[in-house]
Amino acid sequence: MKKIFLALCLLIAGFLSAQTTVRGKVTTVVTNEKNTPLENATVELLKSKDSSLAKTAITDRNGVAEFDNIRAGSYFARISFVNYATTFTSFVTITADQPNIAIPTIVLQPRAAEMKEVVVSTRKPFIQRLADRLVVNVENSIVSAGSSAMDVLERSPGVSVDQNDAIGLRGKQGVTIMIDGKPTPLTGADLASYLRGLPSNAIERIDLITNPSAKYEAAGNSGIIDIRMKKDQRLGTNGTLTAGYGQGIYPKANAGGTINYRNKKVNLFGNYNYAYRMNLNHLILDRNFYTNGVYSGGDLKDNYAKRPSNFHAFRGGADFFLSKKDILGFVVTHNYGLGESNTDNNSVVLNSSKQAASTFQTKAFANSTNRNTIANINYKHSFNTAGKELTADIDYGEFKSGSLSTTATKYYALNGGALQPDYILNGDQSGKLKLRTAKIDYANPLPQGARFETGLKTSYVSSDNDAKFFDMSSGSPVDDVNKTNRFFYEEYNNAAYFNLAKEFKRFNFQVGVRAEHTRLKTHQVKGNTYFDSSYLKLFPSAFLNYKIKDDQILGISVSRRIDRPGYSQLNPFLFLIDVTTYGTGNPRLLPQFTWSYELNYTVKSINFTLAYSHTTQNQNIAIARFKDVFPTIPQADNVTVQIPINLSTSDYYGVSVSAPVRVNKRWNMINNANMYINKFNGRLGITNLNRGKPAFDYRVNNTFTLGRGWTTELNGNFSTGGQNGFMVSNPQWGIALGVQKTVMQNRGTIRFNITDIFWTDLPRATITYDNYIEKWHAYRESRVANLSFTYRFGKNTVQAARKRTTASEEERQRAGN
Repeated sequence: MKKIFLALCLLIAGFLSAQTTVRGKVTTVVTNEKNTPLENATVELLKSKDSSLAKTAITDRNGVAEFDNIRAGSYFARISFVNYATTFTSFVTITADQPNIAIPTIVLQPRAAEMKEVVVSTRKPFIQRLADRLVVNVENSIVSAGSSAMDVLERSPGVSVDQNDAIGLRGKQGVTIMIDGKPTPLTGADLASYLRGLPSNAIERIDLITNPSAKYEAAGNSGIIDIRMKKDQRLGTNGTLTAGYGQGIYPKANAGGTINYRNKKVNLFGNYNYAYRMNLNHLILDRNFYTNGVYSGGDLKDNYAKRPSNFHAFRGGADFFLSKKDILGFVVTHNYGLGESNTDNNSVVLNSSKQAASTFQTKAFANSTNRNTIANINYKHSFNTAGKELTADIDYGEFKSGSLSTTATKYYALNGGALQPDYILNGDQSGKLKLRTAKIDYANPLPQGARFETGLKTSYVSSDNDAKFFDMSSGSPVDDVNKTNRFFYEEYNNAAYFNLAKEFKRFNFQVGVRAEHTRLKTHQVKGNTYFDSSYLKLFPSAFLNYKIKDDQILGISVSRRIDRPGYSQLNPFLFLIDVTTYGTGNPRLLPQFTWSYELNYTVKSINFTLAYSHTTQNQNIAIARFKDVFPTIPQADNVTVQIPINLSTSDYYGVSVSAPVRVNKRWNMINNANMYINKFNGRLGITNLNRGKPAFDYRVNNTFTLGRGWTTELNGNFSTGGQNGFMVSNPQWGIALGVQKTVMQNRGTIRFNITDIFWTDLPRATITYDNYIEKWHAYRESRVANLSFTYRFGKNTVQAARKRTTASEEERQRAGN
């Protein structure tokens, strides 16, 4: 595979001597009917051949709009401004003899009085396929209104969420989750709680990036999911207010708002969102144990959990425009979550004849809190208008969690009498993680359509997890020395990267490499165990796109990725789920490494992707017999444990199709399909794994524009299920319907939707070992009716937004893992 990558790099390098494309500059001036220059008018440069957008500019205080580095060809401009009629120019042509073009002054005329009530707007589709990513435009989805971020992710093309709340992309685990270009402070169960609390009305879009370049963090076996929060970029004071209510089996509610003030010198912004959700997880398990291939006993479990949560999210900051070339800003984000878990577990213990031998009942209660705060200071200097710029970021964050829990179990004989004394376990767990990161990036356009990027990053992360467990069975607390523990973790990471890109007439390419040095140290107080490791790895990437025709593009890409263990995945604490089920981390868990290859073909608006990836030291969540994982620790035969492990390898083969279809002027359809095979190799206990299974996922989004402010959506999804380590998922499907009406002169929007109408989008799976087979299925609140209202206030003058990507990208992603 490395040879393939090197050959591709040599092939691309050989193209450097090819003839470059002529580039030029287009300028114009925009005034009103009184010849007064108009500032902040939007000028779009369109290709004359197909009216596609080439570039957008905003006029300055003199009404001037400039377009630099424009390819030779024929263009025209479309100019728009609030309360003025949209105007189009005649064609202009850039050639080698005349590379610089000045469009004559454009005079905008006020809209006619009778036209003031006419609203001309464009609506992005729910799903968009761009050159390097798939975009889910959440704010334009009727069905997503009133949902949580996790709900929207589960309905996104190629995204899956398993029974452990692990998020996958196109059938592969190991996704880097980002918020506004920076990883979230949580993963695992904590990330799931955060995403289920975050209301969808706070989200603008979700970017699905399956093969990132060297500029991005090297983490993410299957790619990056970047959740972009809403921002208001209009001049003056403006914002939004949102409120919603949902009803599934249990109620949900959300409310929030954004406020933004912007002038020529400063941009102040802030938003607050609150969500209350009562979630259900009704899990049915059928566990079967074998000895030398003969059934030796089992458990039937009915686990009913209600999980109410209150979630508060605040984000605020400012950008100071020090000059035309310098911007200084800061952002502070704070999240606070308060959650409970009330679980009733009824278990039937089966003997070797599959007859009931005894029962036990467990009641578990947990009260948890999460407080996460991160502050960022950022700076950007633009050397010129051609894109030469320097950016810098410094981040500091603290993430705190706490949990008080009680797990009480009663044992019964078949006649209803007590079988053995009750077992009561109390837990007091706390965790604190700090991160400090800094990065600097430099981008420099080179002559003849080339571009060079480079950057440095350093980070230090430390965490302290303390768990105290007490056996309360006798009425007095007794320290449970097998579960009480404390775990310290430190990680140092330094990285550097460079990218080189160049554009020619028919093709463009980008090559890059990222170097990352990692050192980690752990200390487990129980047993006074230390672990110290360090490694330096290179992560190359290359991308090549060739334009066969104007409407046909062929692309190829290759990259190497890494997935480091999440911080809590290394935590060796034993957590009691019920008396026969434990969860734990693995301090010896290794990072996994992946080579990913993609071949893309786009014809008109239809995209085909052929993908292959090979992963070593594949990280996987295993649910296995306790004795297979910890053979030296005495435990009953029917006890299981959930633990992250390393498999030897995994291979992914996949084909994806994205096909938007305009059925008629009122009906738009977007189809996304993934066909793939995941094959895993490894060993756990006495079981060798060498399995793979074909899988197919399909999602369709239908949007109907009915007129008079009415719009509807009808969405559907189907999955055959697939292989994930030792587990095989069953098929599932769902249908969602939504309707939207704009009111109050288009400033208000009312949305109503029902997700998973037939309550069929529910997970089922089978886990198979040579001595243990578990079948499970879960009932969750996938069917919810939501009603929401959004009101927008303020001015409509828009200025180009500033993209903020802070330093603590990967660290924030792994903080809760």
